[in-house]
Amino acid sequence: MLRRTQDIALVLILALALVAFALVLNLNDATNISPISGKSRHLLADDGDWDEDDDVVDSQQPEGGSNNDDLVQYFATSFRVANEAAPELEIEIINPKPRYQYSVTVESTGLYTGTATMLSQEKGKLIYYWRPSFAATYEIYVHELERNRYGAHVKTPLIQPSPLSITISPDQNNATAEGIESLKERALSMIPCQSVTNANIFSRFDGDWIGPDVHLEADTLRTGWTFVPSKAMNCRFETFSQKDLLSLPEKKSIHVIGTSKERGVFLALADLLLSDSEKFHIPKSVVGQCWGRVNITKGNLELVYQDFRVAQFEARDSEDYVECHNDLIAKDGGKFIDNATSVWHEVFREESSWPSVILMLSGKGENNWDFEYHTRSFVETLPPSWNGTLVFTDAYFSPRLAGLSANNVNEKYRSKLEEYLETMDDKRVRWIDGKGISKEMRMYAEFGPEFVTRSQHFHHFCNESIIDDNKGTINNLRVCGNVTDMMAQLLLGFAVGEKKNYVEKVQQAEGEPTDTKLTYCFDCPKKLLPFHITSNPQLTCAEGPLREREIADDEDAKTEKNCPQSCMSQGISWSFGSQSETVNVRHCPVSTIPTADITAEASEAFVTKIVPEESMELPKLIQSNLVDVTGEGQTSFTPFFWHVPKCAGTAIQNLYYCMGLTIANQVGANPKFGHNEETALVKFKPWKRYDWSVINVDTTTEEGILRAQKLGLASSKDPKVDLIVSMEFDFAVSHLFDKANRGRVFAMFRHPVERLESLFYYLQKANWESTYHPEWAKTSLSDWAKTHKGEKNWMVHKLVNKPVTSLTMDDLELAKKIVREKIVVGLEDRFVESIHRFNVYSGIDDSSKERQSCIANVARVPPKGDKKVTNSDPHPKTKRGTDLWKLLAKDSLDVLLYEYVEEIYVQQGEMIGMTKTNESS
Repeated sequence: MLRRTQDIALVLILALALVAFALVLNLNDATNISPISGKSRHLLADDGDWDEDDDVVDSQQPEGGSNNDDLVQYFATSFRVANEAAPELEIEIINPKPRYQYSVTVESTGLYTGTATMLSQEKGKLIYYWRPSFAATYEIYVHELERNRYGAHVKTPLIQPSPLSITISPDQNNATAEGIESLKERALSMIPCQSVTNANIFSRFDGDWIGPDVHLEADTLRTGWTFVPSKAMNCRFETFSQKDLLSLPEKKSIHVIGTSKERGVFLALADLLLSDSEKFHIPKSVVGQCWGRVNITKGNLELVYQDFRVAQFEARDSEDYVECHNDLIAKDGGKFIDNATSVWHEVFREESSWPSVILMLSGKGENNWDFEYHTRSFVETLPPSWNGTLVFTDAYFSPRLAGLSANNVNEKYRSKLEEYLETMDDKRVRWIDGKGISKEMRMYAEFGPEFVTRSQHFHHFCNESIIDDNKGTINNLRVCGNVTDMMAQLLLGFAVGEKKNYVEKVQQAEGEPTDTKLTYCFDCPKKLLPFHITSNPQLTCAEGPLREREIADDEDAKTEKNCPQSCMSQGISWSFGSQSETVNVRHCPVSTIPTADITAEASEAFVTKIVPEESMELPKLIQSNLVDVTGEGQTSFTPFFWHVPKCAGTAIQNLYYCMGLTIANQVGANPKFGHNEETALVKFKPWKRYDWSVINVDTTTEEGILRAQKLGLASSKDPKVDLIVSMEFDFAVSHLFDKANRGRVFAMFRHPVERLESLFYYLQKANWESTYHPEWAKTSLSDWAKTHKGEKNWMVHKLVNKPVTSLTMDDLELAKKIVREKIVVGLEDRFVESIHRFNVYSGIDDSSKERQSCIANVARVPPKGDKKVTNSDPHPKTKRGTDLWKLLAKDSLDVLLYEYVEEIYVQQGEMIGMTKTNESS
């Protein structure tokens, strides 16, 4: 080593003698000193929490040196093995370079791969240790990693004498290692990791990666590799096959919430669940790169990925600002963490859809991370009755640089994780030691050993066929990565429990799931930015094999807004790279963005800061089970007429009878027709006089709706219902429809005062109605209005599903949101125009002469001698502005809602006309 250093110095002296002899002397000195003078950062770990910098060699210059980065090339770095005969080998890196790190890998081809851990720094060298688990011939590889150089072409070269071969034989002192047989026994005797009740089990992640040539009888990954946890962890990883997943006897759901690193675990799960033909196009599908939300369902297993950029979460006291990524608004003055909280609440809104397991990025290791605000706050909102498992990862879950720090720093990090778990005090929570899990398999990460610093991910897309000789099967992989595969298997273990118990459940179950078709739903923009942390996203669903993604260049233009010019002119705050593009970030205080300077494109996004947008969300089932009013291209839905009493409901139903639609209302379940107790759906004509068809269900009562749900009304193809009618808005939406069989709602509205007036007179004599009230004939309308205030808020009550006595202005706002986003509105006093809108929206062709005749007949008084088709009856009319009118309108949320409906009617007029040719059934 010394000879080599002297040679370099001699060359430098000859080359630079004419320029500066003194400089040559400085360079000669630099090759013979430690790159770290004074105290090392790693030896100062107890002086502070070095979460952001604890994985870096201190960048101090040598004594007498300069800031010239060219000095780096004169550090003649090499390594050697010391005390080779000891139980723990010491590997010394001589003359490490400033601002560089070193990855020390020890492997035996097909048998083992592991990483040496830095023990300490001494003058001029770094000392690593590694303990062999069994006798074999090993190769030592030392990669040189330059911190903060992560470009696509930045190589991570080996330093000499890599690879260095060493042989560990049983007759050496290190024969105290377990040996292969002992290792096999340990792998089989330990309990499954998912059954360990100690919450700290994964916060000290350590063990051995054993290769396929060892032929462990323990569970192996599809590549043949096995991770055997250390004696300290005292557990074993179980693995599940595709057949195991398709045999699930009950519904299970695994949610992965994080960045592209965590998405690798989601993709590993998908690669395991899907057949070869289903996953063939996964690299180029929406599932392969999703910067939003994607759900995969097959059999009884649901996999969900949600993009979750914790690094962007704000500090508690952060100022309001606009953030732009390149030329698009990423943040308009709201807070990313508020969006993330909304997503979290969405996950736990409906108990029936609670996940079995959640893998979630915590944010530890990021600059702005606040344990209480960014992590613990989510844990504290977990439903007490949730019996699942929440597994945290952090920024150190990456092969790029994590896990390279000294052992004492790693220990401090692990102690922190244990402290966090103790503080949260929730037995359902685990935390993966990111440094421990990331220090292994570094050479087999995304881009291989030559580009370790480029490899942010453990996974990569591939096309490999691996023969499992032990099981006699061929595993076809489209997503490769042992670490992410192991994490996927761990999540499966948490979801289904111990494998032996799971197998017993499968054997006791009545056959396999009958529906094993692949369904995937997604809201996946083509670019990472702006960030897409959105609760209740508008998902597009498909069935069958994954397809290559086809994206129009302007696809994202529908949702992305341009950065205000005044922010664009403020200069770039910082930049970072992503899988989609290089991102220039502008960080602009709200006070610097004048209202007049907001572009037309950005105004909609920016207005949320000037006029705060309503923060409430639609109820989950209303959001998922109904087609959005503005959503185009929805070709699979069932029209749903929300029948508001005394708003031409009977006339509308008779109209659609006349037009030949098969209707589900209350008629089909009338006992007099004899089909009310059938165990299957039946389509029939109830009246001989009319060629009208109904389905044998009652969708007007909760009991009837539950029966219709059981019979599969909305999903039935034969018989197929053309229109569902019900007054029970929330109950019908929640039980008759689902994500795969959505409803499309339209409703006719009438001024609530006129509606109340009509209802009062009608129900006095309508003895055929279940709500018949003959006693109302003995009271005046004014007295009735004083004692029947609940009738005034019937619409809001039905929309938000709350008792009329507890309705608030917030409920009115939610009702408005439901109307605006989910209901095409009609006005009774514009009956014909409203009917045409309903038809356009529902994909009902009303252009034929026969159907135009139906509309004309319903819209006017029927010919003499024909039976009336409406239930309207003449009654006294209250004049607007009178005391009685004011009394009927007093404290009426419905009146306020109707006034809003009138505004929406005008807005929807243009929308319906624009989308007329795009609507179909």
